[in-house]
Amino acid sequence: MPQSAKTRFLVTIDVETMMRGNAERDILGILPGRSDRFGIERMMGLLESRHMRATFFLNVYEIAKHGEASIAAVAKLIHSRGHDLELHTHPQPMYPYYGIGRAPYEEQVEILEKGASLIEAWTGKRPLVHRAGAFLANLNTLQALERLGFQADSSLAPGSRLDLPLVHELGASNLPQCVGDVLEVPVTYFDQLRLGPWSLRRTLDIEGCSLAEIEHVTRWAVRHACPTVCLLMHSFSFDRHGKPAWRVIRRFEALLTWLDQQDGIEVDTVDHAYQTTPMDTPVQRSIRAPYTGVWMTWCRALVAWKDGWKNFLVACTGLACFAMLAAVVVFVGYVFLK
Repeated sequence: MPQSAKTRFLVTIDVETMMRGNAERDILGILPGRSDRFGIERMMGLLESRHMRATFFLNVYEIAKHGEASIAAVAKLIHSRGHDLELHTHPQPMYPYYGIGRAPYEEQVEILEKGASLIEAWTGKRPLVHRAGAFLANLNTLQALERLGFQADSSLAPGSRLDLPLVHELGASNLPQCVGDVLEVPVTYFDQLRLGPWSLRRTLDIEGCSLAEIEHVTRWAVRHACPTVCLLMHSFSFDRHGKPAWRVIRRFEALLTWLDQQDGIEVDTVDHAYQTTPMDTPVQRSIRAPYTGVWMTWCRALVAWKDGWKNFLVACTGLACFAMLAAVVVFVGYVFLK
């Protein structure tokens, strides 16, 4: 397979509902009192206006919660608009496992075959790429995928706060690697803080990262000839507590505009990236994760200080440090000028 000269920027969207949600709100983005929509159709429209496509990982097992008709309609909608429709496994609505990696190998095969068969029946195209819900996959999952003819997986997420089996088994890396006949395409992560050998990791997520952080990490990938940058989104990324998440929407629009202007980057799908990534290239584990540092972390928290106590704490800590520094400068100036 030929090596692509450009870094492939993969917009990946996990299509699912929240625990007490429904497909109309959490997937289609139909909100009370709003005539426009804030779900996958809006995302597809923004991408299509720039001649871009994304990979949508659909959790088909929610037919047990919402009925087959609603989930099948979502699959047909994504497929009909020419985007990459692939399989997302949150099997719990149909099977007694929160994550697919917690199931025995043979049951993993059954779960994956069920999901692939549903998508194929709805669209006529069998999925070739998989992402585990909550990234709870393991090596058995990759072996089951290989057995069923899947080409790629995107469950390796070193930036997750969860203790993930696949990260222990494959190691933390932003580089695609071949596991058997399955190409593992990691969800990109970066170090937001470092102190000696310790680092605080973060997943490249449209909701949890600033535009500056995403651009910084993408530039790092281009400089280090990293084949892929994989951005995480959800079907409900544009919806916050039943209201439009305008800051996230504007961030996504600005990101797509910026990506469209970069010569060394091409927005692509996971399925197509598989076709352009050489399977016989040795894994380079020597490339350390990109680093954003204290300043970008504080700037992100300052803008999003209302979004959770961690952002509030980081924003206040930064402001307190600036206040202390200003006080020291004033005091020193007073002493020297006295």
